[in-house]
Amino acid sequence: MDFKEFGDDSSEGHTEDLDSVKALTEKLNLQTRRPSYLEWQERVQSRPWKENCSAGSPDSGGQVVSMPAILRNENSELVVRNICGFDTIDDALEFLRKELREMQVQDNRLARQLIRLRGEIHRLKVEQVCDRHKEMLDDASYELEECGEESDLLCDIPMKATFALSTPLKHLGLTKMNINSRRFSLC
Repeated sequence: MDFKEFGDDSSEGHTEDLDSVKALTEKLNLQTRRPSYLEWQERVQSRPWKENCSAGSPDSGGQVVSMPAILRNENSELVVRNICGFDTIDDALEFLRKELREMQVQDNRLARQLIRLRGEIHRLKVEQVCDRHKEMLDDASYELEECGEESDLLCDIPMKATFALSTPLKHLGLTKMNINSRRFSLC
């Protein structure tokens, strides 16, 4: 026997599985990122604060915001202004909350869609299995009818021998328990 070190076989299997998943992904033109995430990333990167933070020199005429401005309001509380293009931290947090809510709604919609697809796939599998079983039952009943017709041809066999499934019917493959050739299961 050839023994391999623990973990060697599994790492090879994982790379083969990963390669097959990558090939299938490429074949089906699937993306690793959701379009909603890519749209969100593009939207966030195209915000004005991104342009303000990356503006070149002060003589270009544009306002360069590199540090947030800390001011005191009328109640002499410290207020931070111009944080990544937002007036206050609360505005930035509200923007993030809104974005997270939108992403959560999209995730919920996708989850419902996946659950619906899973149910439909399960229903189709059950229908296929039932159709196959129905075909097998039809085949079995057809074979029984053929055996019945052949046993009618052998009318000189006594009734007791017919029910005992004597030797003349064994050449037809008919035995006392001939259910091994077919397998039936319940859905």
